[in-house]
Amino acid sequence: MSEASPEPKAFVLFSAGPAQRFIAAARTVRDLWTGSFLLSWLTRHAMEPIMQRCGPEAFVLPDMSRDPMPLNGAAGKPGAGSGFPLRVACLPNRFLAEVPETKAEELARQCQESFKEAWQEIVRAVREELEAQIGRSSLAAPWQEAVQRLWQAQVDSFFDDQDLRVVVLPWKDFSQQDLDKLLGPDTASSSASPAARLWRDRMQMTFRLLAAQKAIRKVTQYQPPADPLGMYGPKCTLLGTYEQIGPAEVSESARFWEEFAERIKVGGIRFRRGERLCAPSLVKRFAWPAYLAPRFGKWPRELWFEDTATAAAKEWLQEPPALDPQDIREQYGDWNGQWLHWNRPDQDPDDPCPKKIWYGDQEKGWEGLCSILKKKRDAQGRAPTYYAILMLDGDRMGERLNECVGSEAVRRVSQTLARFALEHAQKIVEQYLGTLIYCGGDDLLALAPTSRVLGCALEVQREFRQVWQGANLPCSEATLSAGIAIVHYKEDLRFALDQARQAEKQAKNAGRDILCITLCRRSGEHQTALCPWPFVETVQGWVHAFLPKQDPSGSKIPGASDRWAYHLYQELPVLEGLPLEAIQAELRRQMDRAEEGTRKRLFAAGYKQAGDQLVQQFQEYYQAMLPRFSKDPQNKILRHFLVLCQMASFLARRREE
Repeated sequence: MSEASPEPKAFVLFSAGPAQRFIAAARTVRDLWTGSFLLSWLTRHAMEPIMQRCGPEAFVLPDMSRDPMPLNGAAGKPGAGSGFPLRVACLPNRFLAEVPETKAEELARQCQESFKEAWQEIVRAVREELEAQIGRSSLAAPWQEAVQRLWQAQVDSFFDDQDLRVVVLPWKDFSQQDLDKLLGPDTASSSASPAARLWRDRMQMTFRLLAAQKAIRKVTQYQPPADPLGMYGPKCTLLGTYEQIGPAEVSESARFWEEFAERIKVGGIRFRRGERLCAPSLVKRFAWPAYLAPRFGKWPRELWFEDTATAAAKEWLQEPPALDPQDIREQYGDWNGQWLHWNRPDQDPDDPCPKKIWYGDQEKGWEGLCSILKKKRDAQGRAPTYYAILMLDGDRMGERLNECVGSEAVRRVSQTLARFALEHAQKIVEQYLGTLIYCGGDDLLALAPTSRVLGCALEVQREFRQVWQGANLPCSEATLSAGIAIVHYKEDLRFALDQARQAEKQAKNAGRDILCITLCRRSGEHQTALCPWPFVETVQGWVHAFLPKQDPSGSKIPGASDRWAYHLYQELPVLEGLPLEAIQAELRRQMDRAEEGTRKRLFAAGYKQAGDQLVQQFQEYYQAMLPRFSKDPQNKILRHFLVLCQMASFLARRREE
């Protein structure tokens, strides 16, 4: 749609929330993916009224010329035969469209209604499936009582009008003179046309109006009624603002959910013991088998997501002798990454799955798997127990958009972001044995093995820059800030996501365009270090040096020792009080006294000057980090550098010894 069209126009800006709360309320990787996918799916439904009446060209952000989530594919299945990226959520939770002014208010209302209708359709499908399985069992009476009292109130309040925000900005109501007063001095290029500057300022005003709406604190309308005895039930174990769907009395609730876990299994997705879920959490858990799978023709077993234990061991599983979890699933009926660390089928009393698989008709199943796992452990040692969560986000993307004057310039940015999300992100993450959960263009969420995550982050950052530069966009170069959380597979996934989010936030606070890594040891010790993008390759080299290798005969060659890094970190309280020259001298001394094999693994042909090379790496890191610290820069930089040295060893070990 041309900005020069004589027909009066308006902007419609839609934003759906609460995005983080919905996505991060996850106990499993499938929960995490489902939350991201559902939010993209619902946002795509919100787009549909504009798509039908104005076409894909109406959308400014994101680019919809290549619809990443077509609702009507071949054979009546959403996206069938159209390259639909089932494993990746690829639409952000907001969009900006340019529509005729006469239709703007109506379209804005229809966008909200379409989102809500799609949500309610999913809600109904899950509820019907659960009630069909509950049937006339002993669960039926307490289920119906809780559902009638809580279900609809919870799902209606989760995505209400305060969460689905829409801004309509008629162009005729905002002249350039008005916008100059509201937005401040014009910083647009003098070569830009007045019409292009006016279009840009109207877009900027639209986003500011949305920001003003979000600044108003939400007052929830959800007020749960008590049960017939005047009691209120325990809270949901995933979304603590809602009550669980079950009896309010604690002992009755425990019995209800224990039977629920044993009885309910939808499309192969089980319910874990100890879980007590509210209506939104139940919808999220079972949305794929109850609603999406019949529409896509892909059932959970076909679209399998590994658990965190498998994500941690993914590289280990591929090393010879290779072990494919998919083969185990086909041969034995299921796979659980925790089995890599078990010695008997009933080791975890909270997981009923092994008892059903390894007993009964397949009594020898566990012995067969134990034999396979024993070969792996004898050849490689125990399986890794830590994995990495990677979050990346574009820096000051709002400013980059404001530098683009006019519709065509902004649309080129939108197309570039869509190209990166659809053509590059998933390939890069899978190349490093990772699992991509979400990529909306300038933001990404993925899981990866610890020894591969640095390479993955660096490759994403480089590819993003290349795609951006190759587009020759009329704005400043975009940069990425990233956070990595290294966590044990047994850690609560919500905690792990929060640690990755906090690491990303720390990268932003440190001046942006940098990587922040947080290591959360199971013992309770947490360490955080900043790493400039140009230095990531150096740290990655340390990781490779610490990794054990195999010679051509198959013999195992141990990796470099990390004793030098340990000694330096132990000396940190003393080193922080020394001049820079003395610090460098101690770095040189500790490295030069390391074993020859360690120095060779770290510095190859230059191992005889290993101490000097470590000092040179420190100097490179020091110069890159110096502008980021205004107070006590030397001690802070030294601490981050030594933490990175220790982290590199941990990333290679992939477990605590």
